[in-house]
Amino acid sequence: MKIMDITPYYHSYSGGIRTYIDKKVEWIFEKEWEHVVVIPGKAYKKYQVKRTTFYELPSFPLIGGYRFFRSLENIEEVIRLEKPDLLEFSGTYLPIPFFKKKGIPISVFYHADAKRELSLLPAPRKLWEGLFKLIVDKCLRVAEFILVPSLKYKRELESFGLENVHYVPLGVDTQTFHPSKRDDQFRHSFGIQDNKLLLLYVGRLSPEKGINTLIKLLKGLDPSMFHMLIVGKGPLEFLVKAHQRKLSNLTYMPYINSKEQLAKVYASGDIFVSASMFETFGLAFLEAQSSGLPVCAFDLDLETQIMKETLAPNGDVDSLAESVYKASELIRHNNYLRDYLHKKVKESFSWEITFKSLSKAYESEGLILSVGR
Repeated sequence: MKIMDITPYYHSYSGGIRTYIDKKVEWIFEKEWEHVVVIPGKAYKKYQVKRTTFYELPSFPLIGGYRFFRSLENIEEVIRLEKPDLLEFSGTYLPIPFFKKKGIPISVFYHADAKRELSLLPAPRKLWEGLFKLIVDKCLRVAEFILVPSLKYKRELESFGLENVHYVPLGVDTQTFHPSKRDDQFRHSFGIQDNKLLLLYVGRLSPEKGINTLIKLLKGLDPSMFHMLIVGKGPLEFLVKAHQRKLSNLTYMPYINSKEQLAKVYASGDIFVSASMFETFGLAFLEAQSSGLPVCAFDLDLETQIMKETLAPNGDVDSLAESVYKASELIRHNNYLRDYLHKKVKESFSWEITFKSLSKAYESEGLILSVGR
């Protein structure tokens, strides 16, 4: 069997989709299948990683370090050369009808919440609702099957009349992201006092992640109790840097490429905070909890939000602040909280579970049995 993954969301500063693709490269190597990954690049480039062939195709730059393919015909040429048994689109949906005519089965991994991302456009509601209906009817509905990382989105897509929607939760490396990686000297390197709780955000610095709300949250918290560390890259990086100059209890770190370094940062924090109004999975939630940190965020009805009592029921900054104070009390009175959170993540989320679920989805569509090499 030969699988071709096509996604624009794979580059140096990518998050969950890149992690999924990288783990899939390892999984397919063990399965002895064939694998092709098509991503945008500055120029044409072809290279091998284990059993996987990567194609970087000419593209144009977008904000936040992302790029998009300059020509769909370039992807068509890779398909002609590689002759895959399955095309899998991750986080991008509009090109799907163009490739449907090739007669190759198509799967879609619904990594990007098209409905809520479109609602952020500076456009009338009727327009973005029409665009979403177009994506559902002309893109998602023509795929042979759809993969979703959370049960919330399985229910939502099925409510639109979409069939063959399969739940495939993502995983986390619980050996890397572990409470034992805590380094008490880490905060000292930034001049953060020991008596302060370290609030941590790791992720893309973009409007849909609620970065403005995070800054408002910090301004409303007791500065003698909390220091916030924001880690990441994106179009709102300038905003975080500007507020860092004004707020003595705010520190900014750029994107961290090393998983080991990132694991140390997570474990050295006390509370993970997020003001995002939507996530399809919340991989950063898992990495934080696997490292022993409770998550304070809006209640997004996700399996990755393990400890519900520290979630904000209302989508406002005051509700989020209350959840932070509640989490700080839990930390002070529960010495086993970090180990408990790590254990819960280890029990429920692993890459082994991810790819067992993915295999089951492929098999249910007859791909492994009827199409093989």
